[in-house]
Amino acid sequence: MMTTQLPTSAEKTLMSTTHHTRQRIPTPRDVLRRLPGDAAYLFLSWPVALLAFALACMFFGMVSSVVLAPVAVPVALLVASWAAQTERRLLRRFQGVDDAHGAYYPLRQDDSMVAKAWTLVRDPQRWLDAVWSAVGWVISTITWIILITLWGTVIGLVFWPAWGWALPQDGSGSLAGLIFGFTSYGAQAVVEVVFGILLLMIAPYVTVGLAHLQSLASRAILSSRSQQQVIEQLRSSRDAGRSAETDQLARLERDIHDGPQQRLVRLKVDLARIERQLGSDSPAAESIRAAIVSTQDTLEELRALSRGIAPPTLTELGLVAAVRQAAARPTVPVSLTTNLPEERGVLPSHVEQAAYYVISEALTNVAKHSGARNAYVELTVDHHELVVAVTDDGVGGADLAKGSGLRGLAERLRSVDGRLSVDSPTGGPTTLLALIPHGRRCTDADRARR
Repeated sequence: MMTTQLPTSAEKTLMSTTHHTRQRIPTPRDVLRRLPGDAAYLFLSWPVALLAFALACMFFGMVSSVVLAPVAVPVALLVASWAAQTERRLLRRFQGVDDAHGAYYPLRQDDSMVAKAWTLVRDPQRWLDAVWSAVGWVISTITWIILITLWGTVIGLVFWPAWGWALPQDGSGSLAGLIFGFTSYGAQAVVEVVFGILLLMIAPYVTVGLAHLQSLASRAILSSRSQQQVIEQLRSSRDAGRSAETDQLARLERDIHDGPQQRLVRLKVDLARIERQLGSDSPAAESIRAAIVSTQDTLEELRALSRGIAPPTLTELGLVAAVRQAAARPTVPVSLTTNLPEERGVLPSHVEQAAYYVISEALTNVAKHSGARNAYVELTVDHHELVVAVTDDGVGGADLAKGSGLRGLAERLRSVDGRLSVDSPTGGPTTLLALIPHGRRCTDADRARR
């Protein structure tokens, strides 16, 4: 029975991340709604970054001392991690970011101080936090200065009539005086307020943009390892799901082989015995012979169905043996070249099954449509991919865009992250090339599970 797994929390996090990075351009209403949180984020992150940068510099400055370095480096990393965690809390609180997580090595309570210090030093996430202590201080300083200057200018201009009277009356203390040469208090006040209102209309967009840029930089450094872990978990879950599906199909094939197929064989034998007992002249013999033919047809259909689900040779003897068997079926002579060992479980089951069906379908097409006299199958594996090449010396003209069979193969390969290409000029030869990433070689546990 096929099962559908609900998304895990990690998958939900990744999906939310993808959704977050594809968000639309904010409307003025969105900008105003986000303004308080973004301004608070920019305003609060700089003091934290400044303190973390100063402490990290102080402790990393002790590295030159042979005596202090074993203590200074772990302490500096702890300070950087504290600043990083604070930045992540600010991101969650004011930016609504739910994927701001670190992927730290765990510190066990029963470890000695030396062991804990070594865990800190060899933890990549701690060093990313240290990088953030420097980069984050620079970024947050720039955004903080722009934020304070921007909103200070807005407030000063909008409320200029309340304090402008204290400036020199010759116009040298106001924008209106410097730009337009106005000297009267009323004219300067009007111009200053107009400038202030215009700047007030722009300031929210600048604030939201600064917060967005800073949060992107923070997430790129602070959450990169956790996001990579989520991707690896998703990849592992997907591979496990594929292997489980393949195992279920193999069990289904065995059930069909051991159950209905054996009963049909027995029924055919019994019918043949009854036919012999009745004699060829019996009126019922013709019906018996028709029943034998029908039984044989049903048996062949079941065998074809079994091969379509999971060929017994593939699950019992492995990919190379299954390919040799498939190569023996067509009327066209087929040569096989491979660097794979002739044993089962060399690669993950879903990879072997996909490769087998590509070869089997390609050889069927060669026999039916190519007019070839010879065909060649090359099956090679490297550290990343299984490469399947099927070549024939036929008339060529095969096209992925035309044949539904080739499109079906391409779709099947896409389900395992594989790729299919066809090189088939008119007059031949035709080469079908499939690349299937296997991720890893099958482990002993995988072989034992089969």
